[in-house]
Amino acid sequence: MSPAKKTLVIIASSTQETQIETDIKGRYDSKFLRYRGVPKGLLPISGRPALSWWYEYAQDKFDNIYIISNAYNFKHFERWASGVNFPRENILNSGLSTGILQDLAFVNRVKRIQGDIVITGADIIPTEVIHSNHSDLFDGRPNFIRMIDENPVIFGMSFELLQALDSYIEEVAPTADVDQNSRLNLYIITKAYDASISKLSPKDYPALNYIDSSISLQSYLDTWQFCKDDDFSKRCKSFKFQTEPLHMRAYARVGLMGNPSDGFYGKTMSLLISNFWAEVTLIPNHADDKEVEAITILPNPVSDPHKFSSLECLVGVSQIDGYETGDRLLQACCKVFYLHCKENNIPINTRQGFRMMFETNIPRQVGLAGSSAIITALWKMLSMYYGVTQEQIPLELQASLVLKVEWEELGIAAGLQDRVIQAFGGLVYMDFNREYMEKHGHGKYESLDVELLPKLWLAYVADPDDSGKVHSAVKQRFLNGDQEIIDAMQKFASFTEQARTCLQGNDHKGFAQLMSSNFNLRRETYGDAVVGASNLRMIELARKHNCAAKFPGSGGAVVGMWDGEDPETEVKDLLQLRRALESEGFVFLEITPMVYDNQ
Repeated sequence: MSPAKKTLVIIASSTQETQIETDIKGRYDSKFLRYRGVPKGLLPISGRPALSWWYEYAQDKFDNIYIISNAYNFKHFERWASGVNFPRENILNSGLSTGILQDLAFVNRVKRIQGDIVITGADIIPTEVIHSNHSDLFDGRPNFIRMIDENPVIFGMSFELLQALDSYIEEVAPTADVDQNSRLNLYIITKAYDASISKLSPKDYPALNYIDSSISLQSYLDTWQFCKDDDFSKRCKSFKFQTEPLHMRAYARVGLMGNPSDGFYGKTMSLLISNFWAEVTLIPNHADDKEVEAITILPNPVSDPHKFSSLECLVGVSQIDGYETGDRLLQACCKVFYLHCKENNIPINTRQGFRMMFETNIPRQVGLAGSSAIITALWKMLSMYYGVTQEQIPLELQASLVLKVEWEELGIAAGLQDRVIQAFGGLVYMDFNREYMEKHGHGKYESLDVELLPKLWLAYVADPDDSGKVHSAVKQRFLNGDQEIIDAMQKFASFTEQARTCLQGNDHKGFAQLMSSNFNLRRETYGDAVVGASNLRMIELARKHNCAAKFPGSGGAVVGMWDGEDPETEVKDLLQLRRALESEGFVFLEITPMVYDNQ
């Protein structure tokens, strides 16, 4: 018969700085700056917070574990909890603690504990510290406190005594539940918890000495920082570690027809292009790295500057790029990927962490799906790194999950089109029928032969404004049931159906006319103020030089094709268009489709 489990209460509520914490605040080298203000129990021991070793040891020995923190360190423990799947609701904020008895009474009031408890601190480094048969812990005697296994920093408290704490604190007259013997035991726990530290013997309790509040930073570095290395090695011994850096690209896309109806249950056609891409690099941690499980986001020097050459530089970058950093895309992607795998029982081994970073040459804010390319590249990278297959997460679902990263996690207004084409590659016809979407969580996607396409070109604004504003009013009108917007989105969808027929029939003239119609309807639906003068100018120049053009995304760029009558003038028309665009500050290039190897 297995021993009865009990409740563990970890006291981490002291507002008194330990010596280690004080010493760290006196150090300004980069190694220690990240530990300023971190409670001693969360400093790394062989690559993991001391509390993580204790929690790993204790979690299967107790039914409930509660941590009492204070107003100063609550966020630190909450952050720790999120990294070890510790229930965040079991991290309790006692404000500014007035003593261990008040803390215990507080946790009892909040959690309504229904049995005996074990009490200890947050900065224990466990060896085999609990050997008692917990069912015999209190020997059937109520109102009794004793040290477990003669251990001076782990106490037990009976249920009866726990319930009497509030009365004792309020100095209510003694009752049968709070007799003199109980009061003596309460006194013992308040005094012994601190006083017992002096009784610790390195010989008898070598791994428990770390709880001593007078231990210095130097002692931590000499004795405690790597004291669990043997346990660390055992954890890593049977695991096959990745050794080489990994790279993954996702490419820019151009919406050829039907957009923006992908966000309105419409139909679109999109093409992945090899001209621009985002690349994620993942550098696995080494097997002997003391923080082998750690995940580190390395900032992109352009998208995520953390260092500036001067204050003027900081201001200038902020004025141009604002405050939206690219590394938030990586962080949100990892969260959605992990939770999806966990919720769907897809096994991934997170024992080996990594450093990750991204690079991108996709022009910003011109509607070429730069943000989703970064997320898609990382998603594909994580799938490869953890061995998650397309059978476990099909491409259709991958696209929906990448959209979830942007829409739900980051509040970025977006539709599925970008994520679908970046998942599949090539040329894809997409049907976002509402009934089908609600049933399956994704649309109907059909890959088409890129050889069906005419030659395409791209032009974009060299110094763009925020392209996200183009969706501003129309989306809300659609949600409000505005019939004009609903009809427009259905018409966009019909253009896509006709475009597929034109391509399959090699009718490039018909395809060009549909591109022009797509833009005309977009201009009518959104209005010139939203479409923007620079975008209108690119379209005007395209039509002036015998080309059809439309937005490939949300604005800031146009995708086009030659639509003249005499094939002999095509080269000349495109050359003149290029010169006209470049003379007004636009960028012009010919498009090269990107088809994945598996197609």
